[in-house]
Amino acid sequence: MFFCDRGYYDKHRIIQCSPDTHCIMTNFAGKRIRDPVHGLIVFEEGNPRDELAWALLNTPEMQRLRRIRQLGVSEFVYPGATHSRFAHSVGVYHCAKQLSKIIHREFRRQGKEEDFDQDKADDAILAALLHDIGHGPFSHAFEGVQHSLGRGKRHELWSAEIIRNEKGEIARLLGEERAERIASMLAADDPQDIYHAIFSSSFDADRLDYIQRDRMMTGTGAGAIDFDWLMHNLRIAPVNVFNPEIEGGEHAVDTFCFDRKALPAAEQFLYSRYTMHEQVYFHKVTRCVEHMLRLLLKRVAHIVQNENAVEEETGLPAKHPLVRFYASSADELVLYTRLDDLAILGALPLMAQARDRQVAGLASRLLLRDLYKTFDLAEVPSEHRQEAEEWLDEKYAKQLQGGMIIKDDEAKIGIYSTLGAGERKVYKRLHIMDGDRPCEVTTLSPMIKALEPKKSFIRYFFAEEAIRDEVRQRLLRGGGRA
Repeated sequence: MFFCDRGYYDKHRIIQCSPDTHCIMTNFAGKRIRDPVHGLIVFEEGNPRDELAWALLNTPEMQRLRRIRQLGVSEFVYPGATHSRFAHSVGVYHCAKQLSKIIHREFRRQGKEEDFDQDKADDAILAALLHDIGHGPFSHAFEGVQHSLGRGKRHELWSAEIIRNEKGEIARLLGEERAERIASMLAADDPQDIYHAIFSSSFDADRLDYIQRDRMMTGTGAGAIDFDWLMHNLRIAPVNVFNPEIEGGEHAVDTFCFDRKALPAAEQFLYSRYTMHEQVYFHKVTRCVEHMLRLLLKRVAHIVQNENAVEEETGLPAKHPLVRFYASSADELVLYTRLDDLAILGALPLMAQARDRQVAGLASRLLLRDLYKTFDLAEVPSEHRQEAEEWLDEKYAKQLQGGMIIKDDEAKIGIYSTLGAGERKVYKRLHIMDGDRPCEVTTLSPMIKALEPKKSFIRYFFAEEAIRDEVRQRLLRGGGRA
């Protein structure tokens, strides 16, 4: 691929940028991607949005997502879970186009086709394609380290920054105004309208792809959903919400909802997402590896920022992307986008030779899958868990502080959180039609209502198996009493 100051081209296509940075593709005969989840994904010839999306796919910023895995370290449990955020992003783009067509269909069915805003829909579809562009290596594990160092920002904010970057290829292709619109949508905490809900809502393109893709690539039986039936029965209906910023307070907002006959499929959709979190995303081994990786990266960051002999202590050359990123906040965006999973995985053999014992030990254990051993507090009878937790925290405080034991109490899942009709977060609710009005799913589903309380996981990961076994025997022999 060759770059110039106005665009780029390669042997497959020629892209030219006009003075206002609006990009025009020539020699575009339509493109196709074969996807294991959605089948043939087509980028149509003559469709400006699809042509632009294809150009965006071939930017360095998007190609970086080929080197970031969708499920981070889940391959330590599920060897097939090596699919990339690039593949996921393509799938989300495909699902976003389907949701846009449903919005158009529903506007037409309701006799207000002239209200459909194709420009807003196209912006939302492109935002869906770019929604994960700000993920760092191993995604949430890396993000957690950044937060602990006081330099953290949500990946959505990184995405917005990458899209706005006037030196980047994405901003060049989108143009300044469109780049700003899409970046603002991705950075927003809550969707602003039905178009925004295409990629950020309780039933959005992101979920439509990752639940299917992650289930397929992990090979787990969890997460089976009747997506065709859900999409066929997806509707748009107005919901009244209270907004103190407007006169009168209450106003109607169009939102996604399902026909009543789709209630069983909607229940299964929520339950499937719940079980995927329980069995895949929060699997004890996955959480263990994530915490070991966090501990390793946090130690490397500490050495880089506070010590002189960085190369000897970490095993990494001074110019390694990880060292450069932790060493300075200058040019942070450039340094951040040079990081990916391969940069971390490729550094593990070097870090295994580090002089610092913690760095070398953790890197070696990750290389060999010699993982910390887990004690799940769920093994203790529920009435004694708090007592057992307090005892562990007190007795092993030194080991917890030194990283020989890691406590994981951050994983919490709930099947659904009721927001209520007065809440402004209308797109975070899942609605079912009850007669001629949409109702939150919990009002119609006793099953979802019953599973609403959040479930917490509290686990301890021990560097030494013998200590883990001693703890288990003592607690279980005493019925959970220390």
